[in-house]
Amino acid sequence: MATQVWLHTYCTNGVNTEVAQYVLSELTVERFAVRLTEPQSHILVGEFQEWLVGFAAVRFGASCPSIAKSTVELQTLYVQEHFIGQGIGRSLLEAAEAKAREKAAAPLWLSVNAQNAQAIAFYARQGYNRVGTTYFVLGEGRHENHVLIGGDA
Repeated sequence: MATQVWLHTYCTNGVNTEVAQYVLSELTVERFAVRLTEPQSHILVGEFQEWLVGFAAVRFGASCPSIAKSTVELQTLYVQEHFIGQGIGRSLLEAAEAKAREKAAAPLWLSVNAQNAQAIAFYARQGYNRVGTTYFVLGEGRHENHVLIGGDA
């Protein structure tokens, strides 16, 4: 599911060698299996009729690159396209926020692609504010990301 959502979101011009190499090396079953065993990681899943339709990955001990108010990163929040708008993303985000408060007494921070207007609007509706900029590097390309932090920061 991660591969499907990632490709749909970021490969609007198609897939090139760099993208293929990234997907085949980073979005693998083995990588997710390792994440599930890491004590600083927490994975939440969204289901519909026992089918996986979304997930959120939270990482504790990950300092926000823009401000020092949080060390809890929402690394990933993916929802399959045909389930967007049904409250799954909001439910996953709320569960991730609750985990951050419970385990670290801190708000979540995240980075979102600056071109992903749908995600930026979603996070704004949930009370997230832009606090900086970072870049996702893929091969020779640098892709601007907004750094956002939850409303209780």
